[in-house]
Amino acid sequence: MSATAEHTLPDSPNMPESVSAGLYQKALAVTLTGAVLLAIGFILDSTEGHKQFLFSYLHGYVYALSITLGCLFWTMIHHVADAGWSVGIRRSFENITRALPILLVLFLPIALGLGSIYKGAHATEIDIPVSSKRFWLSPGFFIARICIYFAIWIGYSYFMRNNSLKQDSTREVSITKKMQWWAPSGILLLGLTATFTAFDLIMSLNYTWFSTIFGVYFWAGGIRSSLALIILITLGLRSAGYLRNTITREHLHDMGKLTFGFTVFWTYIAFDQYFLQWYGNMPEEVQFFRNRRVGTWYHMSVILPLGYFVVPFLILLPRGNKRNPKIMAFVASWILFFHCYDQYWQIMPEMLKPTVHDDPISGIQFHWTTIASLLFFGGLLMTCLFNGWKKAPMIPVGDPRLDESIHFENDEFGDPK
Repeated sequence: MSATAEHTLPDSPNMPESVSAGLYQKALAVTLTGAVLLAIGFILDSTEGHKQFLFSYLHGYVYALSITLGCLFWTMIHHVADAGWSVGIRRSFENITRALPILLVLFLPIALGLGSIYKGAHATEIDIPVSSKRFWLSPGFFIARICIYFAIWIGYSYFMRNNSLKQDSTREVSITKKMQWWAPSGILLLGLTATFTAFDLIMSLNYTWFSTIFGVYFWAGGIRSSLALIILITLGLRSAGYLRNTITREHLHDMGKLTFGFTVFWTYIAFDQYFLQWYGNMPEEVQFFRNRRVGTWYHMSVILPLGYFVVPFLILLPRGNKRNPKIMAFVASWILFFHCYDQYWQIMPEMLKPTVHDDPISGIQFHWTTIASLLFFGGLLMTCLFNGWKKAPMIPVGDPRLDESIHFENDEFGDPK
């Protein structure tokens, strides 16, 4: 295809302004409602240091951040693999990554409440004898690291989306080559920074526990849940009459295959983490799982692998299910719910544990501010998505591989033709 060639599009790539504006306003209303409820939760919170509010806020924040980083991963891996079939769904990933600068600003409540959330923020020599670990957990270095992570993420997301939008009007193939050149370094840096983000935001809640595979566990969940979100967005567009001939069952089939693959991958990582620490039986390692075998947390621990692995695994096995919009909508919703469930299981026991030592942990104490936090951060992601639809086409109309994506087909065995 020449650099100036025009695509013959089977659908209009633009959503009517009245529709996109309406969706944007509704998402913004949800976000503001969540913000008001969080403000009320903060005022009414009687726990020491507003701990309940901060942990609920952290849960919603990490949930939104993991999905946003998953979208950044899919944006860049598309260019690394020079994938043609996924061009039609790429713009939704790009739009959601627009939340990253806002999430940087929204880190402020966590930064101000470090002492209430992270027990190692003001650790002494008695708590942590190794000075280098005390420095690593110190508030100043903690916040500096988060800022560095966001600088990398925002830089790459801005570069990828702006070039994609520029290509809509110029149709220059050189822009694709430029994005393909930068994407591998972005994937590498994203993997490293997402790993350390998991260490900082979640694993540091209990600074005496550690797992070298925890970072992979974190971004495996984010990658899978972000794909589940895009499946729901795609199905929503199709059901509303948009892009029905541009994003077809063939694309849904491939998204189903990737969802199935990352379901197995997440389970492999989760089992590895559990099995190696159970087998080693070292007190500083097994405490994470021991704390989640107490009372109602035990029931939640049993449900997690059944809900997050067994159910989607069995449903996604048959080829026909991956091509069925209703089944895929159910599976995608299920995965998003259990990703939230998984992160609640990771984060909330640390709020209920008095110290990092062997004190007994109390059972699940669900609080309404958790829902408010999810409402706020979920609304934020949708606001960024719909705002993107207001300003640009829903698909990258200038990408030279768009025709390949439109005419993409799987053979009878599910392999791309």
